[in-house]
Amino acid sequence: MKKLFSLFVFSIVLLRFSPLNADVIYTDPVKDAKMVNIHNRITFGFNNKISLDGTSINNLITVTGSVSGIHSGKTELIENGKKLVFVPGTPFSYNETVNIVFNYGIISKVNSSEKIEYSFSTESEKLVRNTRNSFNDFYSYQLFNGGNINYNPRSEMPGLTVTVNNAPSEGKIFISNFPFTAIPNTPHLIIADNSGEVYAGLKLPGNALDFKKEPNGNLVYFNTAVSKYYELNREYELIDSFYCGNGYITDGHELRILSNEHALLMSYDSQTVDMSQIVEGGDPNCLVIGLIIQEIDAQKNVVFQWRSWDAIPITDAQHQNLTDTYLDYIHGNAIELDYDGNILISSRHLDEITKINRETGAIMWRLGGPANNFTFTNDPGKFNYQHGIRRLPNGNIILFDNGNFHTPPHSRAVEYTLDEVNMTATLAWQYRNTPDIFGFAMGFAQRLENGNTLISWGSANPTLTEVTPSGEIVLELSLPDGIYSYRAFKFPWDGKPLYVDLTSVKIPSAYRLKQNYPNPFNPSTKIDFDLPENTFVNLSIYDVLGREVKNLYNTTLSAGPYSVSFQSSELPSGVYFYKLTTPDYSETKRMVIVK
Repeated sequence: MKKLFSLFVFSIVLLRFSPLNADVIYTDPVKDAKMVNIHNRITFGFNNKISLDGTSINNLITVTGSVSGIHSGKTELIENGKKLVFVPGTPFSYNETVNIVFNYGIISKVNSSEKIEYSFSTESEKLVRNTRNSFNDFYSYQLFNGGNINYNPRSEMPGLTVTVNNAPSEGKIFISNFPFTAIPNTPHLIIADNSGEVYAGLKLPGNALDFKKEPNGNLVYFNTAVSKYYELNREYELIDSFYCGNGYITDGHELRILSNEHALLMSYDSQTVDMSQIVEGGDPNCLVIGLIIQEIDAQKNVVFQWRSWDAIPITDAQHQNLTDTYLDYIHGNAIELDYDGNILISSRHLDEITKINRETGAIMWRLGGPANNFTFTNDPGKFNYQHGIRRLPNGNIILFDNGNFHTPPHSRAVEYTLDEVNMTATLAWQYRNTPDIFGFAMGFAQRLENGNTLISWGSANPTLTEVTPSGEIVLELSLPDGIYSYRAFKFPWDGKPLYVDLTSVKIPSAYRLKQNYPNPFNPSTKIDFDLPENTFVNLSIYDVLGREVKNLYNTTLSAGPYSVSFQSSELPSGVYFYKLTTPDYSETKRMVIVK
């Protein structure tokens, strides 16, 4: 038997930046990273804010591909001077080594020869998953403002059956329905009360995941038809969309909108891996699915990225067949911003909750699975194939343990007290139904404000159960047999009752760059454009001399309409131009800043 080993070894590049009393504590990509997306930006993160002091920022970073050659691009400071980003003007080539030289001596003006130099390699060319299908998409603001609000989808909406309703917590239930088999089913976003009465129904063109209320009071859901998240306000109007950058396609397991208008989301990254070099009998052309975690800012720029390829050995997927032709070795399904500002993720196929440092990208600890760092003091069976992770106000964590490998298989909601100094995990509370309920996939456990817990059973009926801290069932609700909800939530909700058909708007049929509005403007304006297909997009602002003053997009986007805000507070009055470029289209329009 060949020795099992990690395909890639994670490397945090900690480099002295002594002339500025700052360290480089984060790089993306990391040193010696493999299979990097050809649209990836280059990012350096510092433990202290840096200042350029009038230095020519575009001379700081040199990027050279072994195939693509020297890359021109734009370098800018972001995140209040704690990160420096190089945006290549053109993508890298497949299967090349990219060398990075960061001339930080230019900034320090103490020793101009001081440099940081490292390299990474890009991915092989692969078939890009087409996220479009026969479903239409929800794209237009006019859906709600001009749509038929008299539409009543009750005849197509699956019935909700409530079998227990014994003084549950207040709030509305949020679910979305879809089948696992060919059962007739029309997808909806459903907001219902404790009696199962539908308060709002939103008919969709395709199945939806992760329908919930965010802390900012708005609603989000993932549309599987186009691999994109949408945000709706309390009037059910489309106000934003969320998607991964750096060329990655967005996954629908989780979106978290942060208080600073940033967002956390994930992508599943498929790569061909020679598994014969890792395990005996491995497929030399195995399609392996890795996990990408991103933090994007309000303009959808990636400000933090973590890749499982750099950190987690494929062989840690203890329940997966490592000699198969297809291997989903991580299967991330939840993200949580922890109390200390770092990130918790749930990875189903690792049986693991992982804590990641949001400044450095380093793994801080791993809970569960074969690489577990904790001692489970009173729960020797641990959890497996879990869904969801949340940090509770009392400092504990809660998750839904699908329990595929328990004996017998059974699902439960489970709460642990974590001692992150002595590295112990203590079972503080659990709910296991009698008789057992086994949801082999999906599901969630939500701690409600009154102390009750809402358990969504995923691929099982009932759909959800609300229990008190003592385990008393106070609410039980089910969708029809064979129809499930990815997750169920309960939130306070004062949005209006409404029934809306969201299926009438088509994917744009052609490229189009629209005139910004307002124009002239001060200090902000909006630029709208349409994409009829998934494509690489560059949208930049230029002055009258043709110098780029701001890059708004330089990444792959899904088909659909887009609206981006441009802030001109740092620019003087005058005439400017904005240009949209794709491999098949280019257009420029004029704008005027008046101050």
